[in-house]
Amino acid sequence: MPSTGLAHFKVRPAIVVSKDANNRRLADIIVAPCTSNVARHAEPTQYLIDGPEIAAAGIRVPSVVKCESLLTMPKTLIVQSLGRLSDAGMKTVDNCLRDALNL
Repeated sequence: MPSTGLAHFKVRPAIVVSKDANNRRLADIIVAPCTSNVARHAEPTQYLIDGPEIAAAGIRVPSVVKCESLLTMPKTLIVQSLGRLSDAGMKTVDNCLRDALNL
């Protein structure tokens, strides 16, 4: 993931939010970055990954999905797949995206 100033890149977890059909046919994907800074987890644009979902998502600590900070990136930048969110978690992410995009 790029830094705030876009000058540096660091390996960070993210959730793929672009639809599967586009992920199969396009060279780019849309992701929502994750952060372990959970201070703003109650905001309607952030989904808190905690409890048993931490292990299923393949992360080590509670984290939030920042649906207000979407990024389009080439699939070639994906280093590995860590895990998956539950269906209920992805539905909540969908709601966070709707709020972030005012849909």
